[in-house]
Amino acid sequence: MKQFLAALDCRSRAVWWHMCCHGHASIGDLARAAGLDSDMEVLLCLRQVINPIATDTFGEPVIEFVSCRVDQDTGEKIYFHWWLKPAFWLQPVKGQPLVDVFETGNELVVIVDLGNKVDSCHPEVTCRNGIVMIRFDHSRSR
Repeated sequence: MKQFLAALDCRSRAVWWHMCCHGHASIGDLARAAGLDSDMEVLLCLRQVINPIATDTFGEPVIEFVSCRVDQDTGEKIYFHWWLKPAFWLQPVKGQPLVDVFETGNELVVIVDLGNKVDSCHPEVTCRNGIVMIRFDHSRSR
């Protein structure tokens, strides 16, 4: 898995982590999660980056398009979504967020999926002695 994640670019990683957190997503959800400007960029990310790297690494694609499938967690029928293949869905330990830290060129990128636990619109970011702290106000999300 480490080799697979290291081979992904920043936007592909954002798509990957969104899929890991949710198991499935519409193309629009993936575009928003990764900060991509269009559905076509998402398709290129899936078909030219994520799935080819997965095929080289694991021997098969990790994300597939399905016209209709039942979400096993909710029992709801989901139409026209991209789905993470079950063998690759690594759910976090209950109560723990998914976290990924990696370097790209001259950037250090931290991705944390906190779900709906916080109001992510107003984070407080501080940096002291090389330590970055990001705080979210829990009171706004209740």
